[in-house]
Amino acid sequence: MSASSYDPFASAYNAHWGPISLQWIPWLAVLVAPRLPSHGRVLDVCCGTGQIAAELSRRGFRMVGLDGSREMLRYARTNAVDAHLVQADVRQFALRSRFDAALCLFDSLNHLLSCDDLAAAFSCVVACLRPGAWFLFDVNTPGSYERNWHGRQRRKAGDHVLRTRSEYDPERRLGIFRASVTRVDRLSQQPTMVTLWQRCHTDAEILAALSASGFGSVEAYSLEHGTLANGYSAHAERAFYLARRRTTRSRS
Repeated sequence: MSASSYDPFASAYNAHWGPISLQWIPWLAVLVAPRLPSHGRVLDVCCGTGQIAAELSRRGFRMVGLDGSREMLRYARTNAVDAHLVQADVRQFALRSRFDAALCLFDSLNHLLSCDDLAAAFSCVVACLRPGAWFLFDVNTPGSYERNWHGRQRRKAGDHVLRTRSEYDPERRLGIFRASVTRVDRLSQQPTMVTLWQRCHTDAEILAALSASGFGSVEAYSLEHGTLANGYSAHAERAFYLARRRTTRSRS
């Protein structure tokens, strides 16, 4: 999926989903912050419109945000003024800096539609981490897709009106999200149509891709009704993974 697919969605995302992404900050404080040095360098992968990068900058971390969408980053430059922002494909990027941690939140990795793409993204992330550094990411679970990815909604997001429809095919493990985006002051005009796909990656696929990419120990957590529990559950609302880059090369 081309990163430009997200450009028409950027303004509405910034107004609606960007602020919602801040709900993950408490889990960052619990899972990642205690493992970081003071003023550590953190890479926010698929940073979107930059709300998480902005909040972590305010907490003293040195933030770099990476996203493939030019329009998403345009909003991120306003929201996260202290972060360094980079436009790049999550599956094929390289940065000269080395980071104490990396993040990829709000089911961003579900937008990668193959195991090869997932492994490619993990390989890029691990190459940017210091040995022993941590990578926190989340994914939607089968239970989340089956419960939530159906039906239609209408909402106002900033100066836009969104009409959305989502569907999930459990056999193919593919979700499709369609949205029509219309400016409030131009309701008589033709809306911009956006179609985004997600894939439900299994726990086994994720663990295999992490191991192949150079990550060692992996901790899994399940989020259900606002409570984070140890271990992966396919029925939870969301799964979090905390993976650590190996400190030494593995022997073949």
